[in-house]
Amino acid sequence: MQLVTIECREVAGRPGVITAGGEILDLAAAPTTLDQAQWIPPSVVSILAAGEEGRERVQRLLDSAAEADPQQLREAGVLLPTDQTRLMAPVRRPGLVLILESDRAALGEPDPVAYIKSPNTVVGPATMVTVPWRAAQGLSARPLLGAVLGRPLHLAGTEDAAAAIAAYTLLLDLSRPHPEGAVDAAGWRAYQDSKQFPGACPIGPALVTADELAGESGLTIVLAVNGVEGTRIDHDLLDVPATLAGLSQRFGFRPGDVIGFDLPLGAEDQREYRDGDTVAVEFEGCMRLETRLRF
Repeated sequence: MQLVTIECREVAGRPGVITAGGEILDLAAAPTTLDQAQWIPPSVVSILAAGEEGRERVQRLLDSAAEADPQQLREAGVLLPTDQTRLMAPVRRPGLVLILESDRAALGEPDPVAYIKSPNTVVGPATMVTVPWRAAQGLSARPLLGAVLGRPLHLAGTEDAAAAIAAYTLLLDLSRPHPEGAVDAAGWRAYQDSKQFPGACPIGPALVTADELAGESGLTIVLAVNGVEGTRIDHDLLDVPATLAGLSQRFGFRPGDVIGFDLPLGAEDQREYRDGDTVAVEFEGCMRLETRLRF
């Protein structure tokens, strides 16, 4: 299933799920039986943390909605049109956003270089992101596969790491271009600092629960600018648990944390971006994350 966070008056948003008909079911307002009403999920993270039981409860809410009159649900604001509903990042404020640069082993690091992006960098889909420097100074937009955790993880093996992955999503890592050649401490710090501005980490639009991708060996992810398809990357899902297990030797994770896995060859779009450019990342045939740039 695909889980989303609906923008609303509540700061944390409202959890929703994409229906078979392509609409959004507001889970906080979904029709329930008395038994189901004992558990109304307060957030998408709470669904992930509940594991299989959480998904089963959401499925029961979907089943109840399917038995109701859809027009009445639309009039009541329970069923929402996807193209007219504003979404937040599916994980509204991750405790940890960890980004890998797997191709940076050339820097002399035995393990993938990993850095933390502030939760304040996270924005949802269809957001206008203001880049705090001039277009002429360059911008890197790196598409990432995001794994979202549903349980705590630390000092884990591959099997436990695989079980901790509750969902996948899309990320864009926005920053200045990676410095080339030898980089001193000041240059590396400036590069890292450029990743921390508000909007530097669009996430979404949805979380695809891991059970939906069970048995899949890989995903094709496409980067497009202004509707023109560019970079296409095949990402091997089978590599993710082992990498995550290695990271758990260095980091402690909690439900809702997001780990952005660098794609093969560190896919980094080298084009020159301009005001008004639209950058989109897509799970082919599944979902699309779109961001508009302003310098």
